[in-house]
Amino acid sequence: MNKLARLAIASALASSLALSANIAPASASDPVDGAGSTWSQIAVDQWRADVARQGLVVNYQGVGSTAGRVAYYQAQVDFAVSEIPFQSAQYDRQGNLLADETQLAASRPYAYLPIVAGGTAFMYNLKANGQRITDLKLSPTTVAKIFTGQINMWNDPAIVADNPQRVMPATRIKPVIRSDGSGTTAQFTAYMAEETTSDWNVLCQRANLGSSCPATSLYPDFPNSGFAAQQFSDGVANFVAAQYNDGAITYVEYGYAKERGFPVASLKNASGAYTQPTAVNVSVALQGARINSDGTQVLRGVYRNTDARAYPMSSYSYMIVPTSEVAPFTASKGQSLSEYIFYFLCAGQQKAEQLGYAPLPRNLVEFGFAAVARIPGAVAAPAIDSCSNPTITGGFLVPKATTATTAAPGASGGSGGASGGAGGSSSGTTVPGATTDSTVPGEAGEPGSNGATDGGSGDASGGGAAIATPGVAMATSVEIDTDGSGTSPIIYVLITLLIIGIAVGPPIVAGRLRPSVKQ
Repeated sequence: MNKLARLAIASALASSLALSANIAPASASDPVDGAGSTWSQIAVDQWRADVARQGLVVNYQGVGSTAGRVAYYQAQVDFAVSEIPFQSAQYDRQGNLLADETQLAASRPYAYLPIVAGGTAFMYNLKANGQRITDLKLSPTTVAKIFTGQINMWNDPAIVADNPQRVMPATRIKPVIRSDGSGTTAQFTAYMAEETTSDWNVLCQRANLGSSCPATSLYPDFPNSGFAAQQFSDGVANFVAAQYNDGAITYVEYGYAKERGFPVASLKNASGAYTQPTAVNVSVALQGARINSDGTQVLRGVYRNTDARAYPMSSYSYMIVPTSEVAPFTASKGQSLSEYIFYFLCAGQQKAEQLGYAPLPRNLVEFGFAAVARIPGAVAAPAIDSCSNPTITGGFLVPKATTATTAAPGASGGSGGASGGAGGSSSGTTVPGATTDSTVPGEAGEPGSNGATDGGSGDASGGGAAIATPGVAMATSVEIDTDGSGTSPIIYVLITLLIIGIAVGPPIVAGRLRPSVKQ
């Protein structure tokens, strides 16, 4: 948005607020305090701002998932947000066993509920001949070797094999990891431990953690790694985005790269296709998730989802909520917390895709409703069919499995290449945000599974434009972007005129309708 448009809207808003000052504010409610995940923080902060307009105060500190869980069981906050549940076996970066979180949390009964889905992405800053590379492709093994110190140059043969469409530069790789306890680290290390076990074990040995070690929230520290360690999601994203950090790469929730206009690597999935962490691809992948009775997720089926669109490192985040009135939590706070939760499970999910996430599907919303019912003082849940979550209203339908048409390997941006064939006859459609590896036989076209959410309009990160496929209904939109913000200046002018009309129109109309008084 240009400066003139911002000033026009600000002026119109000020006039509107001045004229509507006599409107009674929403009834006061007890503020609630939370802490934890930075992976989820972009969405959490947006939803907090939304409900603040209704007089509902939700405070949140993005301090990392591990610190958030600690703050919860130490009764410093009313709720926590984390990508992983409480851990019974937790280690520090040197491999020392930490306290059993599950025992510590038992003194403050809790429930897990899903908050937002998304993809853990590999944001990078890389140039060739002075031009930014935006079509990087990486296989799981290549990613694991980069983040275990086995691959150090961007023109390594393994990276070259993943990227036959270009000449890779002879630039040194700068891996950037989280220095704090992070759910993002836990998700990434869990993926490596499951899918690239031998490479994960190399890291365990280098960090003197034994021949193998469990997934961890604290990235293992090993000597002479050459890695950069930064605190929080903003920290790693800002480090990679710095102009002087050519060659840097990190793991972070997709929204942080999207905010900064930086690309993320297309990750090779079980079908052999390279996909972006767009909402559709996350949704497709999450159809392979298994949900435990307590609401926790098992992601092996996500990692190995054979749908050509699936983004393999997809997951959803948890909110940890109290189920008893242990100080500082009260039933009055329970009312506020439940109202906030119902907002983000329903209307708030409409903003998930534009923020770099994927809206939660109906079954997870229903699970969230059931968890809220256990919060002391919670208000009654809305009828599920009245919940304005786009996966329920039809604004964002979870895609069904499809096959893909054959396409030549190439850049992952734009409409996205796709591979076809092996799974049956072609549907005549392309796979949003996916490219294929011509060196992998029978790579695409396999019937897929599962669904979560994200339809991508192509951007600098290579997300493909969503294309409707047989049996799949998706909302479509056309955007005109001339100022780099993703929204046309025409829209800002119309918004300004609308605000002025709302503020000024009623007094003018009332004046015209008022009978004149004869002198």
